[in-house]
Amino acid sequence: MDPAAHPRGQPHISSASGLVIVGGWFYFVADDENHLIALRGNDVESGVLGLRPLEEARLPVDHAERKRQKRDLEALFLVPGDGHRPSMLVAWGSGSRPRRDVAYMVQLDAGGGLASAARTVSVAKLHDALRSHTPGLNIEAGLVLGDDLCLFSRANAGTPLNGCFRIGLAQAIDFLLADEGRAELPPVRFTELDLGRMGEVPVGITDATALGNGRWLLSAVAENTSNAYDDGRCEGTMLVACSPDGKVAWKGRLDGASKVEGIAFDGHGTLWLTTDADAPGVPSQLRRLPWPPPGFLRAAPEP
Repeated sequence: MDPAAHPRGQPHISSASGLVIVGGWFYFVADDENHLIALRGNDVESGVLGLRPLEEARLPVDHAERKRQKRDLEALFLVPGDGHRPSMLVAWGSGSRPRRDVAYMVQLDAGGGLASAARTVSVAKLHDALRSHTPGLNIEAGLVLGDDLCLFSRANAGTPLNGCFRIGLAQAIDFLLADEGRAELPPVRFTELDLGRMGEVPVGITDATALGNGRWLLSAVAENTSNAYDDGRCEGTMLVACSPDGKVAWKGRLDGASKVEGIAFDGHGTLWLTTDADAPGVPSQLRRLPWPPPGFLRAAPEP
């Protein structure tokens, strides 16, 4: 990207943590930026990244202070439109600190382009309800599945099981669009998801996308950290397919130890993946994987 367009003068994005492909656009969020990042889908190889501010406040340059003040936008998902409202992108904070109890909503036009400024929403009330189900809340992924919004909390050594929160989509939207003081808390259904370990490190969810027929695909990493705040060494990354009831049906480990934090399918069935190296000087990568991978259709569900 043009360094002059980046708040810190970087020629790249270094912490891509969520990915949505809609219409002719690829959209990303970065967990240490206050921006939505856009790339035209017909120019992925050489196109220039564009940044759209989600809020006007600038983050500090100092790494530790930046980490303390950032919104930690780890989840980005699409809410399809209906006859009453347009499609929307929603960027969701992790909830691992009070400053991270926030979400941003941006309307899209018919071609998938950005059609409004971002609306900022406090989700502290909802996050408080989610924390009653799991310690160390760390929302890393969101996915609309039929009439439900699914939010996924990531495991770490201190909280070794992932969590899936299901909320009725209509009720979730009503909550997000209501004035903060009048927002009615929607009912939440909670399920724990155990994705196993790599060595001694629990495997934690980093993103989710739909596979069709109610199934979902997760990206997940084994990051050697004991909490939702500190970074750690990535021991490996895998993809995990789940049945509609959340049971693991297939796992596939990716080569290398790059921390994949975003996944999405394009209109041709190719799976795209983004990485986050947790280092400002290291550019995030955008990778693609033909789908399905070898062995996927032959894989038997796990017991």
